[in-house]
Amino acid sequence: MPGWRSSGKTGLPKAMAELLTFDRIELDGSIPARFDKVVRSFASHVAIGGGDRPWTYDEVDRRTNQLARAILERTQPGHGCVAYLVDHSPEMVICALAVLKAAKAFLCVHPAMPFKAQRDIVGDAVPDLLLTDAAHAAAARDLVGDDSRVLLLEDIDVRYSADALHVSVDPRDPAAIFYTSGSTGRPKGVVKSHRTVLHRAWLCAGYDGLAPTDRQSLLTYCSFASSEADVFGALLNGATLELYDAASRGLGDLGAWIDERRITLLHPPVMLFRKYLEMIDGQGLHPSVRLVALAGQTVIASDIEQWRGHFALSCGLRHRFSSTEAGHIAVALVAPGETPAPGTVPAPRPVADKFLLVVDGDGQPVEPGAVGELVVRSAFLADGYWRQPSETAKYFRDAPGFPDQRLFHTGDIGRLSSDGSLEFLGRRDDQVKVRGYRVETREIEQALLQLPTVDEAAVITELRQNAHSIAAFVVMKQGALFRADALRAGLRPILPPWKIPGRIHAIESLPLTPTGKIDRPRLQQYLQARDGSVENSQAAQSPDETMTVPTAKRVRSWKRLFTRTGNR
Repeated sequence: MPGWRSSGKTGLPKAMAELLTFDRIELDGSIPARFDKVVRSFASHVAIGGGDRPWTYDEVDRRTNQLARAILERTQPGHGCVAYLVDHSPEMVICALAVLKAAKAFLCVHPAMPFKAQRDIVGDAVPDLLLTDAAHAAAARDLVGDDSRVLLLEDIDVRYSADALHVSVDPRDPAAIFYTSGSTGRPKGVVKSHRTVLHRAWLCAGYDGLAPTDRQSLLTYCSFASSEADVFGALLNGATLELYDAASRGLGDLGAWIDERRITLLHPPVMLFRKYLEMIDGQGLHPSVRLVALAGQTVIASDIEQWRGHFALSCGLRHRFSSTEAGHIAVALVAPGETPAPGTVPAPRPVADKFLLVVDGDGQPVEPGAVGELVVRSAFLADGYWRQPSETAKYFRDAPGFPDQRLFHTGDIGRLSSDGSLEFLGRRDDQVKVRGYRVETREIEQALLQLPTVDEAAVITELRQNAHSIAAFVVMKQGALFRADALRAGLRPILPPWKIPGRIHAIESLPLTPTGKIDRPRLQQYLQARDGSVENSQAAQSPDETMTVPTAKRVRSWKRLFTRTGNR
């Protein structure tokens, strides 16, 4: 494992910060036990910032003790689930810690999610209790249909002791449930144990050098698995977790917030960060940021070039290749002071305790450099899918010869080079046959992004007349004229004929999910709604037409993310 690193400026003496270690033996403990160790070392240090007021580690500890006692009073013993519905706020984090102290698994329900989606998740999870506040009380009651299963945070007062409580927790007990986005099928609740969450925080300490002197951003809701590294990476390593709700506040204030809060570790979704880089001018910005850790979409060369052009040279960049089920799988790093060659992206390498295998359609290992499905072997995978044993058995299997480990079949397509680095080529679901040839949509997206007039691109497949065809959506750079024939001409030196999209649509901006990922189901719906409309698309048979398709409706109002920032 890489060594520890103390960075940032939060008022803690460096010698004090280095007193907190994260020993591997603690992976066989519990999240509350590790948090208690942090509290004993840094009680007066700020744990959570970004709300109405800062919360010290001692204050978070005492409040979560009160809430945990109220949860225990209202629930039956056993490994149940407790959900919560609150805004992007310190309470969002406090609820998770309190549920863990009560020896239950937490489930964060996104308050901006459509009610039907909320109801589907709550109906699938069947939580013992739903925590909420007065602002969301009515919605919470509608979700569970039973007032006795709703607990208002405002009702937790001095009747409940804030003193330490010690509830027995086994390292393998369920700790967290994250529902998948549904982009690859029906949403499922992914269950993480205490030791699996601890392992992710331990990786953050080693690979990101997270220490009590750091200020870690939290830009998303705790309902998304990407928040796991932010929340527990920070709070189980004594750092300060700084909250910024990107979905509601937008990107216009982000730069000022980074500087005001002296963020040292910034963790944005790739698409959100790409938009932010397009909006700012200047060099050497945000000198407090020592590391940008990207997650979500594929990182492209222009992302790295723009980041290096705008951020301080002392800042490093890390791309985390992860999945909800497997956690951190591999990381790629651009070190502080390093400037990669133009047009290059560093290859990710497996993290500690994650062993990668590429298999063919029969599940047999392929030769180094050959393409196949990525399989992860580890003792620190998710337990499976909440209340869905048959789905769990499809993707999680025993690892022959490794009794303490399991295999997870990711559904991702890639290859491993002889030096162990990983090349991600897309999802298995994104592979289709067009005119008898196997096509991967990600490869076409990368080709489109190489064209000088294209700012963003997304490629999907559609079934037309019992055959698969390729449709592309592009966002043109400012001032660039959209012509499908010109884009196809630019693709011909890069791609073979069967990979050239049959239809290309210009769109104002790509629809995004609340986590900042491209909403591909929404693009599919858009195609179906406009199928056959000549004036609203350019088929290959009509290369001379030009058009601009208005953007599809977003899941949330992400337009505010794209207001121009003041960093000019």
